[in-house]
Amino acid sequence: MKKATLSLLATLALLAAGCGVPETVQRRSSLASYLGAKGAPQPVAETAPIRLQLPLRLGIAFVPADPTQVKGEAALASPVGALAPGQEQGLHQQVAAVFEQKPWAQSFKIIPSLYLTKSGGFEDLDRVARSFGVDVIALVSVDQVQFSSPRWYAWTYWTLVGAYMVKGDKNDTTSMVDAAVYHVPSRTFLFRAGGVGTAKGSSTWSGREEAFRQQARESLALAMTQLSTSLDQGITTFKQDILKGARKDVQLIDKAGNPLGSPAYDPARR
Repeated sequence: MKKATLSLLATLALLAAGCGVPETVQRRSSLASYLGAKGAPQPVAETAPIRLQLPLRLGIAFVPADPTQVKGEAALASPVGALAPGQEQGLHQQVAAVFEQKPWAQSFKIIPSLYLTKSGGFEDLDRVARSFGVDVIALVSVDQVQFSSPRWYAWTYWTLVGAYMVKGDKNDTTSMVDAAVYHVPSRTFLFRAGGVGTAKGSSTWSGREEAFRQQARESLALAMTQLSTSLDQGITTFKQDILKGARKDVQLIDKAGNPLGSPAYDPARR
């Protein structure tokens, strides 16, 4: 009887210890990994600034996903995040809903990640741009990290234009969406925008996978809302930099060829 009791206590102790094991699951599609550079790319030498006509005709390409990273127990290793198989189409629709509201985007073509090669770099992007008939592409990457931990953890997200620190506590999910816009033929970085969303909650140990699925959806929706605002701020700052002469490598023109800042400039011209 005593041995049975000790065995039961030992089993319960093991289960309790297992429930307290920290877990971190990260699903990401990294812009830095795709372009294969540690810093912002240098534009190809130009004898004159590149000319971009507003509103833009965009390609919106989704960066291929990296393998899911799991630390701790494997129970959360199932693909429940934004980059799970079969969920990219839903992500396409959310991103399209953001871009179709922008007056500076005349049209756009969605380019699924399967058209891009992992770590393909600008050579791969050149091929994709030619295939879809666009010169300007917004590279969209998604990073989602889920924490199930009794302690605080920190996670650093790196892009080509900066690093972001995200802290997580027990049972929360953070999603980051980053859109970096490039003129592909010249490999010129134009502007970027990002959005971060965090959903927090709690659940029983057995119900945490479903809780994390819900958090994944909620955090991604919050990130998309922030991305929409950030895109407007990004294009406004981009225009201001051109007017101030800080971006001599780019010239924005209307359909008649009038440059931004000239009296005749009219982006609404048909």
